Parts: sequence; structure tokens; C-alpha cells
Amino acid sequence: MNKKTVIINRAVPGSGKTTITNVIVKKLEEAGVSVAIHSTDEYFMVGDRYVFVLDKLGGYHDDNLEEFQRSIENGIDVVICDNTNIAPWQTEPYSKLARENDYQVLMITLDPRELEKHIASQQVTEEKPDAHGVSADVLERMMEEYHLYDDLLNPRIIIDEKKHIHYEWNNKTCQKIEVGVAKHFDSDFVIRILPNEYRDVQLTIGDKVLDLLRGKRI
Repeated sequence: MNKKTVIINRAVPGSGKTTITNVIVKKLEEAGVSVAIHSTDEYFMVGDRYVFVLDKLGGYHDDNLEEFQRSIENGIDVVICDNTNIAPWQTEPYSKLARENDYQVLMITLDPRELEKHIASQQVTEEKPDAHGVSADVLERMMEEYHLYDDLLNPRIIIDEKKHIHYEWNNKTCQKIEVGVAKHFDSDFVIRILPNEYRDVQLTIGDKVLDLLRGKRI
């Protein structure tokens, strides 16, 4: 019997998390497993283009979480949060819903590549009209935050109150505000994908996830 599972992706834009997700979904659906993917980015799509509007971000995150919850309540076998999820305060609402509904939690974290490769991946072209156009300075900041909070994937790591900050998003000011000390990421399993492993992992990660659903250790 498959164990119902929440997958939380964690990656800087341009890391390939959506490609990895598609590989997993294909393998799961071939095995007869029901899957739902939820990404806040989808709410910013206008036709085939990504149009980011800052003052809609908080509301769209709320909408995405609501749809995520609906998939869990409908008993979908695997429910995926395909956001960037760099810090624990961003993943907590999703892992909390998982715990409340007896879903195990798998974190898939993709280590960043060189900054230049992330910048190139975000450029909008005729071939990639849906590229997000995330700026170099935002990407660099996200990479710094990714590494800053990376230790908190390990529950045995001591939290540093000076650098591990917990935030909340303020819809009125459209910015995050400091509200305390961060927590560890809440997960049962972590799969880390290094940049030099990315292509090879696509051949195996679907089977790894299936093993987890079937109660096997990875």
C-alpha cells in the first residue's frame, strides 16, 4: 500500500526543479499513483508568458496553499509544492497540512549552479516566452538565502538565532517582516541533487520516490 506523500521542492529559479517534478510525475502516473502539482508561479501566467506582479504575490500564495489543501482533502496520493521554498517559513504551511492529514514529507533540494547559468535560464526569448526574467540581484540574494538556511534541513543542526530568521509576508507592504527565530525544515526524507548529478538523477529519481511511497528506505 502506498504511503500518501507531500513533496516540497526547494531550489533557486533555474535549478531545474520543474523538470525533475515532471520526471517524477510521469513515473508515478505510470504506476497508477494520483498526483497533483501546485505552484504559485502558475497564477502569474498570462497566456504563455510569465507576468510577475508583486502586490499579488501574497494572495496568490494563499490561493496556491488553498488548492494544495484541497488536493490533500481529496486524498490525492502525492501532492507537490513546486515553489522555490528556500526558507523554513515558506515551507511550513505545506508541511503543517501534511502532518495534519497523515502525509509523509519528502524535501527535494537542488543546489544552485553558477550564478551566470541561473541568469541565462531566466532570460525571456522566443523559444522560452514563459521564462520568469528574475533579475541577477534577486537570484544572487536567493542563492545566499538557500545556503544560509540549508543547514536547517538537518534537525540535529543547532539554530543560529542571529542568522536563522523567521519571517512572515505582509500583504499590505508587499515585503517580508522579521517575526522571530527560524525553525528546522519539517521533513521525513531529503533528496539532494547536485548540479553535476542533475542529468543522471532524472533516470533514477522516479523509482526512488516510488520506493518511498512503498515504505522502502532510500
